[in-house]
Amino acid sequence: MTAIAAACRSRTGQSNSVALSSKRKREETIVPDTELSMSDAELLRAFERQGHDALAATYHAFFAPVTAMAIAPLLAAVSLRPGTHLLDVATGPGALAAAAANRGAQAVGVDLSPRMIELARRLHPGIDFREAEVEHLPFADCTFDAVVCGFGLGHFPRPEAAVAECVRAVKPGGRIALSWWDDPARQRIQGIFRETIAELDVTLPPDLPQAHDSYRFSNTEEFLRLLSGTGLVEVAVAEHATSYSVPAVETLWRGGLGSCVLTGAAIRHQDEATQKRIRAAFERRASVYKSANGLDLPVAFKVGSGRKPI
Repeated sequence: MTAIAAACRSRTGQSNSVALSSKRKREETIVPDTELSMSDAELLRAFERQGHDALAATYHAFFAPVTAMAIAPLLAAVSLRPGTHLLDVATGPGALAAAAANRGAQAVGVDLSPRMIELARRLHPGIDFREAEVEHLPFADCTFDAVVCGFGLGHFPRPEAAVAECVRAVKPGGRIALSWWDDPARQRIQGIFRETIAELDVTLPPDLPQAHDSYRFSNTEEFLRLLSGTGLVEVAVAEHATSYSVPAVETLWRGGLGSCVLTGAAIRHQDEATQKRIRAAFERRASVYKSANGLDLPVAFKVGSGRKPI
């Protein structure tokens, strides 16, 4: 798996920002199209915890280099400087918190998954990592100068409550920044898997609430509404495009199954014959991206940010 990280190649992409006018900030409110019931929210929370516990090591080996592409934009979005007291929510293996600490920040990381926290502590022993749920952060009001979250947003059962809790934990004048994936048509690592599953019309695991839309915040307007609805000001969403190289289709297949909780669960939920059909369709779709490097896959994500009013 170490060869995968070596094969990761990021090309400078384009970035642009979209901001709400002050009038729209006052007028917009968060009204999600579909809100999970409390029981469904707990079901999804348990699904995410168990899934990330099971995949912690393989996620770190394959997917951490992909999510690392958002580290620099996230830290820039909160104007990180030496001495910043920073909270990293959904820290996973801890790379974002570690990057902040390496730049002189006083970093703390939290995650729902006990196995992810164990891994983060082992990889970065000098940083304070704690098991915690985003809707109930174990910190007093106005504790942090900045809060960041790398690709956790679409996994949260109640994103409005999650972001509101992050706002509670940050000081007045402090900044918040969250990254999430762009549309699967532009974010091809997950996109190839999602399109293959949709093509074959496979059933999803029964322990996943069907109403949850993990790509809701791939839509810039939804992302902006979420941030402004929590009372943040200077709200903006920046779009980033780059690429990621893997040596072979097999690398992407095994890496995706070992990193993406929903995708892996959906495929493993099928019988053997259906799994073989999924694999054949996946190889056909992935072959479009073949190059001298193996596969060159477009990667796209968004970074939403804002400031807590003083």
